[in-house]
Amino acid sequence: MTIAERLIAEAAKSREVEAWISRQILAGQRPSEILAEMDRLGVSKPWRGDGPAGLTMACAVMFALPFLSLGYLLPG
Repeated sequence: MTIAERLIAEAAKSREVEAWISRQILAGQRPSEILAEMDRLGVSKPWRGDGPAGLTMACAVMFALPFLSLGYLLPG
């Protein structure tokens, strides 16, 4: 399997993978470099995250952070 065929096969796995590969190509990375990075990181790591649950948790933490820090800095 050639580098191009392997990259196409990886991109066909999901829209997230395809979008990640597209961003890498637009950033100027060569296909062999993209595949090397995918192998180094593991196929699922660059585009797989917590998704909406992780974003919700991050927003909740950032919302609560000022209140928590002011509560400790300015006790009532």
